[in-house]
Amino acid sequence: MDFSGEHTMQGKQETFNSVFNTYYRQLCFFATQMINSPEEAKDIVQDVFLLFWKMDHGKFPNIKTVKAYLYNAVQTRCLNFLRNEEIRRKNHKMLVQEEWDDDYFLCQRIQSEIVAEIFAAVEELPEKCREIFKKSYLENMSDKEIADELEISLNTIKTQKQRAKQYLRVRLGDLFSYVSLFFPGI
Repeated sequence: MDFSGEHTMQGKQETFNSVFNTYYRQLCFFATQMINSPEEAKDIVQDVFLLFWKMDHGKFPNIKTVKAYLYNAVQTRCLNFLRNEEIRRKNHKMLVQEEWDDDYFLCQRIQSEIVAEIFAAVEELPEKCREIFKKSYLENMSDKEIADELEISLNTIKTQKQRAKQYLRVRLGDLFSYVSLFFPGI
């Protein structure tokens, strides 16, 4: 990603879109793991991206510095959110007793990157295969419900799900063992 080529508004928009599309989902997952509220996590991530949009992208020499900035900004906002929530609620003691340490954040970051990799692999599936996979494992639809909705046979559903599993097993390698954590029943 070339941040030096942002001389035009269109260049800045393209760079922003690329960064947003690359990191939005994994940052939302990262934030959700910290604050346990998907809606608040999305708000936090969107606020961070709004700040990123307003920044001079020349401050970032490469994508690694952008990624570090985004994770640190989300982490800071999540901690602030937790502090504010805990102060307002009866769980104040829990916040004082629980120390957030670097190992915890590293684990959360690794977990969010694994999730991003899994979802990226799912998006690479052929269109019908991906649609069936998502209906089955994300929307928890039965094979019969999917077959009825898409007007295709149960055998086609089973075959497409099997193809998806085989593709993901090869594409993800060692990460495939984590797929069942996010898609129960696979």
